Amino acid sequence: MLAYYKELIYYVQRMVGDKDNAKDVVQEAYSRVIHVDNKTTISNKRAYLYKMVRNIVIDDVRKNKNIAKIAYEEEQFVIPSNEQPDELTVEINTQKVLMSIVQNLPTRSKQAFIFHILEGYSRKEIALKMGINISTVDKHITHATLKIKKELEEQ
Repeated sequence: MLAYYKELIYYVQRMVGDKDNAKDVVQEAYSRVIHVDNKTTISNKRAYLYKMVRNIVIDDVRKNKNIAKIAYEEEQFVIPSNEQPDELTVEINTQKVLMSIVQNLPTRSKQAFIFHILEGYSRKEIALKMGINISTVDKHITHATLKIKKELEEQ
């Protein structure tokens, strides 16, 4: 489980905008998992940890009533897997629509979006992979995000 520590901090930091707060959230998640882990078996610990840190951030935001702290990033594109059957069907359909929209994006925007949102690469890593500068990566990700939002709103 400790193998996910750095990526969880990075994930949470993008939501809360502060590395110290991100570390606190991840530490809280690990503390909770230790208690749950003794009572039940968790089949996918990585997914469980991601869901838990996300929920801790949301709980903190609700408690502090400061919604502006959550960044737009991948929160809009994560499809939860622990839903009821009818909810899962809706989620699967939404995921299919989302993937269809992603496939129709311009090539460079699609690449940057997939690297960042789906594969978790940093903007710097994407810039190196694609041979472009970081500001261009940001433009591609922003373009893809706006295009996806627009397409989803039209449906």
